This record gives sequence, structure tokens and C-alpha cells, in this order.
Amino acid sequence: MFWLAFVVAPLLIGFVLGAFTKFPIRLLALPPLALACTYWIAVGWYGDDYDIGRSGLVVFTGALGGIVVLLWLLGCGVGRLLRRDLIAR
Repeated sequence: MFWLAFVVAPLLIGFVLGAFTKFPIRLLALPPLALACTYWIAVGWYGDDYDIGRSGLVVFTGALGGIVVLLWLLGCGVGRLLRRDLIAR
């Protein structure tokens, strides 16, 4: 389930948004940034997982949020390229 939530879902959502909308990619980056920041604050700073130190939890959740944003934008870029190629034909 980890792969589905943090790898496949952002790629698919970004792909669909990139392929079917005309918004600039900088605007399509706002939803994953908001989700990543919320996740980072809620889990990284206020989470109560005692198996890992506080600084490790902050770094790990920040990196995971960044990966989600990058995958979302990668999906947007691939969707835009596909749309551009289909329109050019």
C-alpha cells in the first residue's frame, strides 16, 4: 500500500492533470506542496512515533513529502508531453 499511496497516486494524478488541463505547471504544483507541508507538520513535528528520533522524523517526512511533489510534477510533465504530441498529429 505504501507504493500506491506515495508513488503511483501522485504520478497518476499529475499525469491526468497535466494531460487534461491547460493550467501552468507552476499552478498544478500548489496542491501537492500544500499536502506535503501539511503532512510534514502533522507527522514530522507533531507525530508521536517513538521508534525514531524527532529530528529523524522531521527529515524523513520532509523527504517523503518532497518525493511526492516531485512525482506529481513528473506526472504533469509527462501528461503535457503526451498532450502536445497528440495535438501535433
